[in-house]
Amino acid sequence: VERKGKEHDIERTCRSVTVGSLYSAPVLVFLYNSADKVFGPSRTYLTAIKKIGLLFLLSPLTNIGYVTCNNVLQSKPLDYTINQIKNDVPRIVLTGYLIWLPAHLVLLTVVPLRHRVFFSNLVGVLWTCYLTYVTNTGVRGEVVDHDKGSYSA
Repeated sequence: VERKGKEHDIERTCRSVTVGSLYSAPVLVFLYNSADKVFGPSRTYLTAIKKIGLLFLLSPLTNIGYVTCNNVLQSKPLDYTINQIKNDVPRIVLTGYLIWLPAHLVLLTVVPLRHRVFFSNLVGVLWTCYLTYVTNTGVRGEVVDHDKGSYSA
């Protein structure tokens, strides 16, 4: 999500790929595998609701981790990261609930096993676009001064 006329920010893309590959993907694989071990691999609605409940509880932590990793890669000061967590993570988590809870209900009950990765990746691409937008502009759309490391709330 870029403004027209602005050149592509390759550094931002590399940050997103790095955080996704080294943080998000391993955390999600661990969470999905843990949910299957705890609740079983059944595709019933009850099992799906239990797994979604687990993801619901852990979502704030995973999003705080994403914001923190993104800021570490940008060499942001700790107070900047804390401020961004206070200002952006609540909205990120709520938006994540709106997107991921229904997506997981469909994923865990309707989508055949062989298509789950594709379905999850499709939703994940949209989610990543949102996350990179928010972590670079803030949820209110104000431009964050990355050179100074300041965050205007």
